[in-house]
Amino acid sequence: MAFGDIGGVLTELVITCKTPDSGPVSIAKGDAVKLAGPYTVTNDTSAGDSVFGEALAGAAVNGAAIPVKVRGVSVFQYEGETPPVVDGVAGVVAAATSGKVMAPATGNGTGINLKVDTAAGLVHVLL
Repeated sequence: MAFGDIGGVLTELVITCKTPDSGPVSIAKGDAVKLAGPYTVTNDTSAGDSVFGEALAGAAVNGAAIPVKVRGVSVFQYEGETPPVVDGVAGVVAAATSGKVMAPATGNGTGINLKVDTAAGLVHVLL
């Protein structure tokens, strides 16, 4: 499958996870998610949490199965005063806003940033 501005072969790995067994659930397709337990994901993040993958479907109920892309290129919305950078190492971390990512304050985050679209507020990340 071709992807991105230039194209090329892309391999993805998608696993089936579930939403938490209790508490509010409001995951949208395309949200960045973190691990909340064994095979359990949530988009309820704090700034700086590790990004586990991208939700490939939305979910609004507890204990629901949800496909999560954990390898491949994901396009996330980002926030923050400093946009993520394309430097081969920095990656991204979860933002305080559910489903969004941001540039790591220090060190490296998850993945490799391939493209940053500041006008649209998007970052393409190779997980």
